[in-house]
Amino acid sequence: MTTIYIDESGHSGDMVDSGTGYDFKRQPYFALAGVGLQDEEEWDARLRALRDRHRIPSGEPGARPLASRPEFSAAVIHALLDRRAPLFVELVDKRYFICSCITSFQLLPSCLGYPESMRLDFLRNAVADFLHAHADAQVLDSFVASCLTPEAETLHASFASLRDLAVQTAEEEEAAAQVAKGFGRIVEAANTEYHALSGAQHQPWLEFLPPPELNTSSTQAWTLPNLTSFMRIYARIHLYYRHCLADVRLVHDQNFEVQRILGQGKAAAEGPNRTMELLCTPPSDHRFEEVAALDFRQSHEAAGVQMAEVVAGATMRFFRDLHTGAGVCPALREAMVRLISEGDERTGYGLKQVVPTRKARIGAEEAWA
Repeated sequence: MTTIYIDESGHSGDMVDSGTGYDFKRQPYFALAGVGLQDEEEWDARLRALRDRHRIPSGEPGARPLASRPEFSAAVIHALLDRRAPLFVELVDKRYFICSCITSFQLLPSCLGYPESMRLDFLRNAVADFLHAHADAQVLDSFVASCLTPEAETLHASFASLRDLAVQTAEEEEAAAQVAKGFGRIVEAANTEYHALSGAQHQPWLEFLPPPELNTSSTQAWTLPNLTSFMRIYARIHLYYRHCLADVRLVHDQNFEVQRILGQGKAAAEGPNRTMELLCTPPSDHRFEEVAALDFRQSHEAAGVQMAEVVAGATMRFFRDLHTGAGVCPALREAMVRLISEGDERTGYGLKQVVPTRKARIGAEEAWA
């Protein structure tokens, strides 16, 4: 049996809790890592050796102490890549994630009937990129309000803010005028479809919003990046193992805040779920034929969870420091370039970046200046 150990880094709460001015409490990125191990005792010995070499105290390599030890994190990433251990990482730009939710659920929702295709994926990316580049806080606030208070009035307000964005951008930015006009037509098409459904369907506005999740207090939460990233990684693991998951076990760090949410998300992913088609873009396969087991363990009990914590934390901090212009450790830069370079779109292996196209990093050293 192969065990995929999973852990996260970066604030993982509800995306409507976005801090001041969508700064996400100075954590603009979220990362989730899955590390596959078959012989945990062997990897535990390797991890102890790496800790000794880098003078990391014995016990759990917590995220805060490792923030000042990027060479150790780089060594863990290289060790996993050297042995081609199954490795799945999701890196999420949180502001772009909201723009993607606006795109997938409000502007290009499933009720419009567009068939899933590479062309539709390209269109979604282009629309989300446009929103990330041009949408101000008012546009995002309007979408958040439509999630928090789902009703006709808030959805109308969200469509109005998107329409105003298209008109204003077309008038003020010549270089983006044609894209803005196309964006405006997409807004009008979604708005027209909403009005067509209004006379025939109860609560038609729900067709234009992401489905809410229930958090641990049984209240509705919206667009949880840890749940979405978990579902994506699960679909990538399904692709990697060619639909054969009977001998695969998923083990997440024991966190009572997310256990029920992830369990419900896993069950939803395994059944017929239109949301999975919207969220799990290539490389992934969400048509489950077999399912993996899901368990939770304390990180100090499992070397695999500790290694997933290291990978997720290093990925989040690296991209955060690039975003803020802070200095980046050369050793960690080399490890991250390698992680991206050795990714495989055919199998889902490696790092997937949920970021604007212009900010996506490629595996060429000179492109990281």
